[in-house]
Amino acid sequence: MLLIAVLALIGLAGEVWLRLKGPFMAVQHQDVFVADVGPLLRPHTEVRWTNRVDFWTVSRANSLGFLDREPPSPARAAESCHIAVIGDSFVEAREVPISEKFQVRLEEMAARELPALDVTTSAFGRRRTGQINQLVWYDEYARHLHPRLIVLVFVPNDFGNNFPFWQSVADGIDPEHLPYVSAERTEDGGFRLRPPDPDYRRFRLSDSSLPSLWTTPTPVTPPSLFRSWLNARIVSRTDARDNHLYAQRLRWLELLSQRPTRAPLFDERQSASKTLRRILVPRATNRQVSLLFAEENDGPLYTEALAFTAFALDEFKKRAERDGAALAILAQHAAHRHGGGVLARLNELAAKRRIPVVDHGDFINRQGAELRDAEWAHDRHWNLAGHRWAAEALLEYLKQNQELCE
Repeated sequence: MLLIAVLALIGLAGEVWLRLKGPFMAVQHQDVFVADVGPLLRPHTEVRWTNRVDFWTVSRANSLGFLDREPPSPARAAESCHIAVIGDSFVEAREVPISEKFQVRLEEMAARELPALDVTTSAFGRRRTGQINQLVWYDEYARHLHPRLIVLVFVPNDFGNNFPFWQSVADGIDPEHLPYVSAERTEDGGFRLRPPDPDYRRFRLSDSSLPSLWTTPTPVTPPSLFRSWLNARIVSRTDARDNHLYAQRLRWLELLSQRPTRAPLFDERQSASKTLRRILVPRATNRQVSLLFAEENDGPLYTEALAFTAFALDEFKKRAERDGAALAILAQHAAHRHGGGVLARLNELAAKRRIPVVDHGDFINRQGAELRDAEWAHDRHWNLAGHRWAAEALLEYLKQNQELCE
């Protein structure tokens, strides 16, 4: 009885503590499909985001459907040195308040240290996207703000996200019916853009028992926050979910490899399952996709993914030159991992196109910190320090290239 009473007191104390620290345990966001653009957040709706351990963040989408402040008017942006930041979940940054995001911090720092430049910023980010998917955000939203500088935030899994085949293996959706703008090969070996499919949910790959990765969670708070928190701590230290996801992705890859148009992607020496097992071990799939690019490889899955990313950079370069804007890449700190091979591949692609790369990881190391100091303890996204270092790295680049604002 004493043991039961002690456990009950611990549970009660934990419940009180969590209700004071974390007011909710369920994520909440509302998506809307925008014609010719794809899924975005429903404008002006509330987003609640938590991993139930490190952060509990409440933000509100702006009128465009992105987690940022309202963008400046085109007239105000044109008279300032406007910087448009484009990227995936590291730009969307659901894990931190909008006031702490790196584009906001950059604008504040520039106002103090470079007031003559009159820097303004806006951000366009959405999780699970790559540069090809993000092109339309520039065309539809960022271009009208007349940016002097376009910053692409590149993370290691962008090599996979730019490649429709890898997007399908990761999400279980048919590569010809993706929810975002994607690219496909033409008969002459070139590329063309494919518009998003509003009916993408109808084309999920068969044998999928996982909940849809594109559905809106039900905003339900569990009756016990302590129980939910304890479960999150346990799950973060087990491989059960990752093993299940790995099995699903293995099946999806085998289904795709059976299509005649996909067969050339696999080495004759290896079956589809061997290819996946070589690079997608059960734990942390995005990290394992990055391993494919850590070392140079002549396999078709590797070379095609690089070619799609090169196409994306070419398209952004064309747009920047057409609109009189400068283009730069902010290489997310994780590109330094696995021996820096991912960063080397990115630097090679960027150098051929004369696109400067701002190295977030190198900046962190020069501050005497380690890469993991930029991340949450139980989540690989940037914490407050990670966002601050990203802002400071871009500010350093801006100080060295003030002519961009002239």
